[in-house]
Amino acid sequence: MRQHQTCASSNRLRTLGGVVTLNSGTGRGPIPGPQQAPSHPPGVYQQSPPAYQQGPQTIDDLARRRNNFRDLAALVLLLLAPLFPWNLYFGLQIPGSRSVVWVLVGLVTLLSLLSLLLSRARKGPAAASTLRVVLNMPYLVLLAFFVLFDVFESVKFGGQVHVPGGIGPGGWLGIAGALLAAQPVLTNRTNEELSYPRWLQAARVIGYASMFGASLSVGFNLCWAVRYGLQRQPGQTEQFGTSNIIVIVTGVVYGLVALTALLVASRWILRNTAASRFATFALGASALLAGMIVWLIPLGRQIDSFHGIAQDTPRAGVGYEGYLAWVAAAALFVPMTLFGPPGVRADRDVWRGAIRHGLTLIVVWCLGSALMRINDLGGAAMIDFPTYPYNRITLAVFDVTTAGLALWLRVKVGGGPLRSRLIAALSTLLFALTVSRVFLGVVLAIRFPDTPNRAVQPVYGNDFAQQITSTFDVTLCGLALSIFVAIIIAGGIRKTRRRVRRPLQRPGAAQRPPVPIPTRPGVPPPSEARTTQFGAARPQHDAPTSVLSAPPGNAPRIFRPEETTGPIFRPPRNPS
Repeated sequence: MRQHQTCASSNRLRTLGGVVTLNSGTGRGPIPGPQQAPSHPPGVYQQSPPAYQQGPQTIDDLARRRNNFRDLAALVLLLLAPLFPWNLYFGLQIPGSRSVVWVLVGLVTLLSLLSLLLSRARKGPAAASTLRVVLNMPYLVLLAFFVLFDVFESVKFGGQVHVPGGIGPGGWLGIAGALLAAQPVLTNRTNEELSYPRWLQAARVIGYASMFGASLSVGFNLCWAVRYGLQRQPGQTEQFGTSNIIVIVTGVVYGLVALTALLVASRWILRNTAASRFATFALGASALLAGMIVWLIPLGRQIDSFHGIAQDTPRAGVGYEGYLAWVAAAALFVPMTLFGPPGVRADRDVWRGAIRHGLTLIVVWCLGSALMRINDLGGAAMIDFPTYPYNRITLAVFDVTTAGLALWLRVKVGGGPLRSRLIAALSTLLFALTVSRVFLGVVLAIRFPDTPNRAVQPVYGNDFAQQITSTFDVTLCGLALSIFVAIIIAGGIRKTRRRVRRPLQRPGAAQRPPVPIPTRPGVPPPSEARTTQFGAARPQHDAPTSVLSAPPGNAPRIFRPEETTGPIFRPPRNPS
């Protein structure tokens, strides 16, 4: 035992001046040379460089590549922004666009592009980051003026024929590119939340502004809807009748559905979790693609009566208060999502939470769309309008089916395995249903009869009797595709199994005999009496190993303790 302790103590690591060394007498490890005094103060451990610094790819190279990727994305977004409409009255293919506004857009775009170029000439990251923020502020201020202009027109022309300008895909692309170009230069290998406190705070401000602005817009539009519903309609005999009730109820239903969907999505921005940031990034990217697709394809004007140019909520469903906030938050969350710690991207629970967020939004909007279609069907039947029950019921069935499938997937993803083929197949079916909803909403929509001398607006408007399908439905198609991709990624992540070390028991350790525990107070029962307890033999009476392995010639012995008295009967050695 003493020899074992001596060997163990000789094999321990020894410290010399704070430097961890091996004992030269152990016979293990490299052959030690003459020990020198450490160059650092005693008690301070010398840290070796990380393993990833020893390879060809260093931290600076990785950060430089990420900076290049982000700046390239900002460059593309800033160049695409002038090619798309900024509102109903300004854009590339919109007649009547003012030259002064074009000059302002070109000037702020040039400043943002210069920020990408001049920040690379700066030697210090702090100076380059400050320069990027200063040169991109005019772009953000110009976008704020577009929003204020729409608010002014909404208040001035509320309840009238004139339609406010809104914010188009050009503004969405511009704010995303400007925020990417304004972000500081990346210097670390991983970007965590503590590295961007001000940017996360700015995202929260955008989220609160989105929810507050949408609530005000819905309340304002509901006031105009109620005011219009209380007035006597053309050809109406009574002062207040069924048509007035239908106008008010329709405005309330449409407003609450759009506001609920916007609040559900904008609330992700306020949650300081990795799952909510991934969901917001997917929603913002889907909104950008949806706005560009609706504006470019010939069918876009049928999908959205405003041709992808978002109005205020709930004039045409979900308004620009949501689209601008989601796109801006997605741009702000790029360092924490795409360039975040590898452990976050490799965490299956993070992907699981992001998938559940997206499925929740799909469930809310699809159920709301079904409610709006049922409201239209009931209202048309009450005022003796053509109901077209087949069209409305078919669209409502598709909405409910999509919502039911998304809800079932949300429950399964919450606790079930993500590598299931059934989950992957049903997520593909969900994407197909979201796309089918858009096409069926155009094909089965109820239209006004075409008149030959009808004035056609060059930018917006269609012949639909009721517009429910919008750009937000196309956004949900992109979100459903992102959910499918996230399920595939999360299914390929394998959790590391931790080995549980069992405590080693010393051989031959003396164990105390179990002490009987009385089952009731007072006198113990007869089963616990001393006469009924049989103990094992004492250690001094244990036979040595050599006795157990005696030659077979001797007869077997029965071991008895010393307390046993009386002769032991041994049978004679009789072979028969």
